[in-house]
Amino acid sequence: MPVDIALLDLERASQAELLGQFELARAAFAVDRPDAPPPTFDEVVDRLRMRPAGIGRKRLWTAHDTGEVVGLAVVLFPEAENTGLAVMELRVHPRSRNRGVATRLLQEVLPILRAENRQLVTGMGVTAGGDGERWAAAWGFTTVQGFVLQVLTIADVDPATWRVPVPAGYRLERWRGTAPEALLASYAEARSAIHDAPTGESSYRQPEWTPERVRAAEEEARRRGAELSTVVAVHEATGAVAGLTEIETHPGQPDLAFQADTAVLAGHRGRGLGRTVKAAMTRWLVAEKPGIARVATTTDAGNVHMISVNHQVGYRTTRTMIDVEAPLATLEAELRKRSHADWS
Repeated sequence: MPVDIALLDLERASQAELLGQFELARAAFAVDRPDAPPPTFDEVVDRLRMRPAGIGRKRLWTAHDTGEVVGLAVVLFPEAENTGLAVMELRVHPRSRNRGVATRLLQEVLPILRAENRQLVTGMGVTAGGDGERWAAAWGFTTVQGFVLQVLTIADVDPATWRVPVPAGYRLERWRGTAPEALLASYAEARSAIHDAPTGESSYRQPEWTPERVRAAEEEARRRGAELSTVVAVHEATGAVAGLTEIETHPGQPDLAFQADTAVLAGHRGRGLGRTVKAAMTRWLVAEKPGIARVATTTDAGNVHMISVNHQVGYRTTRTMIDVEAPLATLEAELRKRSHADWS
């Protein structure tokens, strides 16, 4: 099959190319994410443009077969703690699977990763039991972490669920965009409590948060066009942040919010602060962003406590996913074996 591969520049992409990406995503998601509502055109384009926090660069390659978009490779180049790895997503149209599209994409991508000295390749959010997991296993990836996708559908939950009292000795504060200077240092420390969450055998490392890094992340979010909303629980006796939760929204996806980190410092656990800040965040979201219909989050499959907290504020588990990893050298060796094969 004659498959052509080209870099995709979203700033210069034609409407026809973007429509092709939309049709590819709709077809692929119908098979790989059957629990999710079909994405709109704006959602697909926004996701292509979206760059997760902490990712320095993002590059995309598109695969065409006689003019039709049949595949896409999205590669993220993390910074700081994760400069030795690349995060890769491959998307192939269901009609074109097992016909060499993924192999052609890897022929273009793997040499770039070698030149960038990215020795490990990570695939995140692969639907468990689906085509992606089978493909990854065949190429030598191993499963390193399991997740559940949980979704809060606002209209399906009694608002009384979110009326959770604040534990004695704490108060809530909230902001959008920029953390107040008076809370910055303790907020950075509280964010680092996410290191206590289970990560399976994943090589991906969470950031070491400092005040400077918080400010850099806030600026990065503004550049990405994302809006960060934060609710924190402040310990009254010390004035320090004890727990937090964050939500990220994007203008291209006006009805969807992404639940980011929720963390509570070890010395303040067992008081229900996680549920308290999540419930307060949802009340705020509903009051000030009534267009938001759903909030999505991923949680380590072994993090029974946080899964339970999410259920208590109305989330429902909708999908099981995995992260996979493979050494770049393993993929290069497999590619050499398959380069002349007619399947991937």
